[in-house]
Amino acid sequence: MRSKNIHVAIHGLHIGDDYPVRIMGVLNLSTESFYKKSIVQPGTILAKAKAMIAAGATMLDVGGRSTAPHAPLISVEEEKNRVEAALNLLLQGLDNDRILISIDTQYKAVADYALNLFQHHGKEEQFIINDVSGLRTDKELARWVADVGKPIILMASHGKPGDSLGVDQTLKDLSASLELLERLGYNSSKQSIIDPAVGRWIPERQPLYDLEILHELNAFRAIRLPILVAVSRKSFIGEILGEKDPDNRFFGTLSATAIAVFNGAHVIRTHDVDKETNDVIKVAEAIARKKIVKEQS
Repeated sequence: MRSKNIHVAIHGLHIGDDYPVRIMGVLNLSTESFYKKSIVQPGTILAKAKAMIAAGATMLDVGGRSTAPHAPLISVEEEKNRVEAALNLLLQGLDNDRILISIDTQYKAVADYALNLFQHHGKEEQFIINDVSGLRTDKELARWVADVGKPIILMASHGKPGDSLGVDQTLKDLSASLELLERLGYNSSKQSIIDPAVGRWIPERQPLYDLEILHELNAFRAIRLPILVAVSRKSFIGEILGEKDPDNRFFGTLSATAIAVFNGAHVIRTHDVDKETNDVIKVAEAIARKKIVKEQS
């Protein structure tokens, strides 16, 4: 039996049990990314974003730094430069003011700079921060989030991104990040989304941990916040299929997406915003809820 109904509303977008599973499209500015076809240049980002929205995305995730294992480190200044160029084009060129745009960063300096750009373009309400470190990398970020009061996606971590091992530890680490914000006066129940950190973020993260999280995804309902799942072309799919090349993990991604939706995901973060992904989500969602879910805001 499901626990109490899960729901948040961010800038008019309802996310939760009684609403369609939302699709977050990845706009990857990092040339260090593990999936090279996901990389967009500033000159093409607006067209890519519009195509994702037309294909069903209601959220976009803009990231200037790769967090894949072994990716070369870049400076915070370089990350800011990448995000600035892309955001100015997006915020000026997107005529859809209902789309949520998350900034995938672990650093206060980048988040603050991005928020200023949103404010400059009059689109502050569309801003979200997405921190894969669960507020662990930059100790100033939690206070900043609490002070500005903006929505946040928190990924499970306790020392560095994705280092939570197993469902119990993942739940504990997510709860700790939320409690940190609450102590600072932030109301997480109204505008937070949790991410259980699927992926081989550290060498110890073997595929078994990802399989366990997806199999036991319902356990994360205990936190009573929407659950974001990011399985797109990740290494555990490659391990299962024997495919080292992320280009060859699309159908495996669709399979994992269906399982994630069936087991309770409210948001799917993906490189592939297309008819195939939409169809898989809709069918898995209908089976899980035993009803056809109509589009609604």
